[in-house]
Amino acid sequence: MTSVAEEAAILYASGHAGQAAALLLDYTRSGPARADAQPWLMLFEIFQLQGEKRSFDELALEFVVKFERTAPVWDHAKVPGAKSPQAPAGPAGEGYVSLTGVLKGDKDSFFQSMVQTAQKGAGLRLDFSRLDGVEACGSRRLAETLLDLKKSGKKITPIGVAHLADLLKGVIGQGGEGEQAHWQLLLHLYQCQGMQAEFEDLAVDYAVTFEVSPPSWEPVCQGKTAAAAAPADAAPHDDDAFYLSGVISAASEQQFRKMADFAATHNEVLLDMAGVPRVDFVSVGNFVGALAGLSGSGKKVLIRNANELIRALFAIMGADQFATILRGKAG
Repeated sequence: MTSVAEEAAILYASGHAGQAAALLLDYTRSGPARADAQPWLMLFEIFQLQGEKRSFDELALEFVVKFERTAPVWDHAKVPGAKSPQAPAGPAGEGYVSLTGVLKGDKDSFFQSMVQTAQKGAGLRLDFSRLDGVEACGSRRLAETLLDLKKSGKKITPIGVAHLADLLKGVIGQGGEGEQAHWQLLLHLYQCQGMQAEFEDLAVDYAVTFEVSPPSWEPVCQGKTAAAAAPADAAPHDDDAFYLSGVISAASEQQFRKMADFAATHNEVLLDMAGVPRVDFVSVGNFVGALAGLSGSGKKVLIRNANELIRALFAIMGADQFATILRGKAG
């Protein structure tokens, strides 16, 4: 691996996608004549995950000339906030929106599109499983939008609620302006899931923390609850693999527990990372440690569909000592 690929992988894993892209872009423009393709492939991945199709297409033209081989193909399903053409099947007439990247509150067009999608049909399936993080303004805006949709009588079917709940738990208690919005959204999600005991426990903590009256229980999501709507790693698939989703970070403890439960019943543990945009640099050691534990217990571990940036990070951290890293759709 080239030094530029190593540095870019660490920058991206640390949440500095812009700096990683700039470093890789400089390599593609001024690198050696016999350039390594890996930095190019990593740059394709960043452009894809950031929704920069024009930059992606321009790089594809240069790639074909440089390497005399087919360039990666743009995947609309990975565009932040886009409706996925591979959306999980649901009742006829229901719209589907997948939230990706960091949830922010300043994207008026996105929240308006969410409402319009719900209003055009019988309801909305809202997928949280590919979110990377959440800001306070995003929590507030999402909670407000969900309440507005409830008042309009539209059925909302949340998907991947456990993943969003883990993200919220990771930021609650850290302080900061607007943190109250994270609590309110988590309370809302517990109501959606029908988790009354968890709601009431959190409501008491909320009342004490912010010196207000505790909110009262009221189921807010119509149709299927989020508990019935399976998260991405539990969705039906055509093979026996464990499907990871979202950014692997300190908020991924629940996924790690489910992965351990899955591994306990399998001698060959196949992990699919197609739904993981990034493994956080602070947490990659824990992930590799989990792989080492599985390998040490005699399990054969295989990882497929990890993107180019994650594969580079795994190479740096020695993950290939404990798992076979498959490329493409093999496995």
